[in-house]
Parts: sequence; C-alpha cells; structure tokens
Amino acid sequence: MQLNQDCVRSILLELEEKLTLMDHVYLHDLKEYNTFKEFGENQSIYAILKLIEVGYINGKPQFASNKLHNLGIASLTWEGHVFLDNIRDNKIWSKTKEATKNFSSISVTVLSKLANEYLMQQTGLR
Repeated sequence: MQLNQDCVRSILLELEEKLTLMDHVYLHDLKEYNTFKEFGENQSIYAILKLIEVGYINGKPQFASNKLHNLGIASLTWEGHVFLDNIRDNKIWSKTKEATKNFSSISVTVLSKLANEYLMQQTGLR
C-alpha cells in the first residue's frame, strides 16, 4: 500500500487538535475524524501505523487473527511535532509537494527536511 503524504499531514493535524494531555484516542474515535472520511479507513490506518513505526506518534496497535483489533494513540512525539511544524503552513506544504511531484515516492524524512529548508528561506535564516 502506498503512503499518502496528504493523509499523513491530515492525521497529524487532527491528532494535535483533538488529543489532550491525559486522554487517548482509540480506533472507534479515529473513525469519526475528517481524515478517515476524506481518505478512507484503510489509507488512514495505514498512515497512522507508519507514523507509529517512524516514531512520530506514541501509539499501540492491537492485532487479533491478523486483523487490527484496536488502536490507541496517546500523543505526538517530539519528532512528530517537529515534522508537523515543518509541514503545517499551507504555503510551505504546497511548495514541498510541488518540489517532489516528479518523484514516484519521497520519504517522510525528506519531506520534513525540504519543508524545513523552505521555512528557513521564508524566515530569512538561509
């Protein structure tokens, strides 16, 4: 399954908005997110699992009989916040996607670094 970068961004934005300090979000909650409505359940869950795998989300999937039984998310990690802060601005996100549109795939790490470079240019730090 291909990782949809827009779905990744959308889920991070929604998690940041809806997670609180002492709460967890579970699969049944996630199914109500706009990201799930826009990108579908499979694409959204896949993005979340990959974000957990890369260490951008503190979460735990629970599988039973080779199926996802439940999914709990506690928070974004420090690296998750850094990545989201790099891609949050719509102009920066658009420039980042435009710069990578001719490639068949781009890693989340490269997207973050590219967005960071655009941010540095916009702020006059480069």
